[in-house]
Amino acid sequence: MLEISPALRLPANKLAIAYVDSAIDFWESLEPGAPPPKAGDIRPSMWRAALRRYGVDDADLAARIAKRYDQLRIERVELFPEAVKVLQILHGKYKMAIITNGFAETHDVKIARLELSRFFDHVILAGEMQLVKPDPKIFEHAMTLVGVTPGESVMVGDRFNRDIAGAHAAGMRAIWVNVRDETAPAGVRPADATILSIGELPTALAALA
Repeated sequence: MLEISPALRLPANKLAIAYVDSAIDFWESLEPGAPPPKAGDIRPSMWRAALRRYGVDDADLAARIAKRYDQLRIERVELFPEAVKVLQILHGKYKMAIITNGFAETHDVKIARLELSRFFDHVILAGEMQLVKPDPKIFEHAMTLVGVTPGESVMVGDRFNRDIAGAHAAGMRAIWVNVRDETAPAGVRPADATILSIGELPTALAALA
């Protein structure tokens, strides 16, 4: 239970769900060419939107919750159990880059905490370039950095519309990591391969080759 004041308490589990919903709304609303959010405002804005669902509009409270959330997030963030093993298998065999719709203030510390730069040749924060997946320009930029052609490239992602459709628009092949057991949109090109966990990735890549 989160106590806002002696007269107002919010159930922590429901507030957490409201936060996840507001975070999804934020990331899904990003559009290519849109100006970046004000520095330091991304996480507080998400929490403020979550609090508003309970009739609480308090910017200072949202900022305090956001600060504590970021502290706990960095302490507890971790990779999927099989991720390191998979990255060790792929590292050196493929040129690899991360493409994320995130911004430096929400992703730099997390990426550093997980030590992902030891496996990847480039980390591309689309938001910092005023681009966003599925815009093919961000995929084309990644291929240019890595020095490969679309025919040599495979996108691996868990969001069909952002990752798979965007990669196809850029001429790449794509592997869908369907960890949420979702159904692909009707009438669109299917993923070139679909896997249910990241542990299946080396086999899926070998099959595409």
